Amino acid sequence: MTFVQLTIQFLDERYHGLLARNGPPEWPPSPYRLFCALVAGVARQGELDGEIAQTLRWLQDLCRDQPPIIIAPRSRAGNAIVRYGPDNDDKFHRNPEACRSAKPTIPTLMLLDADQKPEVHYFWDVRKRNEVPLDRLRDAARSLTTLGWGIDMAFGDAKLASLAEIQRLKGVRWYPKPGLQRAFGMLRVPTADSDSGDNTHCDLKSCYQSAVNHLEHGKARRHIAKPRVFDRVFYASIERPIGRPHAVFRLLDENDDTVAYPQSRLIHITGMVRHLAIERMTANPPRDLRGRTPDQWVEQYVAGHQDNPDNADSPHTQFSYIPLQSIGMEHTDPAIRRVMIVAPLGVHIWLEHLARYLDGQLLEPLPGTQLPPGVRLERIANNRRDGVRDAYLRSSCTWATATPVILPGHDDHKPAKTRKLIERALAHSGLDQPCEFEWSAFSHFRKMLGAHKYVRDDSAKDGKRLINYIRPDHLLDQTAVHLRLTFEHEVPGPITLGAGRHCGFGVMASVSPTS
Repeated sequence: MTFVQLTIQFLDERYHGLLARNGPPEWPPSPYRLFCALVAGVARQGELDGEIAQTLRWLQDLCRDQPPIIIAPRSRAGNAIVRYGPDNDDKFHRNPEACRSAKPTIPTLMLLDADQKPEVHYFWDVRKRNEVPLDRLRDAARSLTTLGWGIDMAFGDAKLASLAEIQRLKGVRWYPKPGLQRAFGMLRVPTADSDSGDNTHCDLKSCYQSAVNHLEHGKARRHIAKPRVFDRVFYASIERPIGRPHAVFRLLDENDDTVAYPQSRLIHITGMVRHLAIERMTANPPRDLRGRTPDQWVEQYVAGHQDNPDNADSPHTQFSYIPLQSIGMEHTDPAIRRVMIVAPLGVHIWLEHLARYLDGQLLEPLPGTQLPPGVRLERIANNRRDGVRDAYLRSSCTWATATPVILPGHDDHKPAKTRKLIERALAHSGLDQPCEFEWSAFSHFRKMLGAHKYVRDDSAKDGKRLINYIRPDHLLDQTAVHLRLTFEHEVPGPITLGAGRHCGFGVMASVSPTS
């Protein structure tokens, strides 16, 4: 058992929680709202200062360090109803009409399958936790009576669960993406600041006491404090897919004409853009480096100097420099005319800083490259239509590789081992959705080069010659395949897989349903 599972079951298939007073609807119910409901339930039992309070603080710290994964039913917004009621204002008796406020009700309707219950599940990985106060956490969960508004009656329970049990649950998976900022999709979570001492539990406790002492005989009405200590985290799912931050540039010459570079030598473009990025960021690093020195930041994020930078198991914690082959009509030349820089989730500000300093800069030819002089980068605006770029970025249920995926090992020409290596590469790709896959030595797209290092050539002395993609030396001994992935729901790009995904291998493009 490696996960704490906290389950809330509603008595109805409607939920009325809102992100703000006038909407929009909040779905799924945020971890902060869950924590508020637990504090309210414990307060009703008069145990806010007892042992169970320590458990709430433990849960608060757990949410701060590790926002929970949420599994909730599919949903849609119901019809909004606006009601008008009198304010709690001393001026009401003098001018009733001026003291009426609109109070919208915007329900979220749970779309349940035949055998599905109106339940929301919250999960925390506790494998690295020495002690889990499950009994007291269960008591807190069972004290809960509502989640959302007062009309959203519910009851809760807590237990330890295995990964297999979680996988069997029905519903949409919602994954937290700390550090990622969006205009929508941000849910509140409990938090605690070790420096200032502010924390969600004490803040809610103070609000509760102010409500209890709001009215006292013979004294003026006291102000009721509003909760103010919480954090916000973006939650993504198949209903709210996100792609990694990216910036796309065209290769232009001195006459503003597009430059076409041979697809087999894509790592040359990777090397030149990476070299330029290191040079520009060494001279102009961002201001906020999150506790790193400029040299450390450049080494890790810009240069990608890590223990295993091209290992498929390593997390995406560096910029990727990805040449894009042209994809289009039957006679399209698949040469490289664009390059995309992809950043880890949550560092889009760093990416924008880098893109700003690369836009308009000249690429410096490196030894062994075939780049003509005067080639520069010009950024393609996000609101500008570009068919090639969009093929790598648009949402789709079906994706195929333009460049082969270099697997994390050698398959020894055994299909069973190939499948395991592909599954391993997918597991560490950052894709949250399961998919079906098929592999081949050849790409789904026309004129793309094959996955093998060599092709047979009877005119060659040893019967073979290098004609496919040039690989970095440390990736020469690993198996490469072209993949086609099929998802149940649409997934946005960019998608890169396998070892070498930071330098242009394993790059996927969307496949139209008719192709």
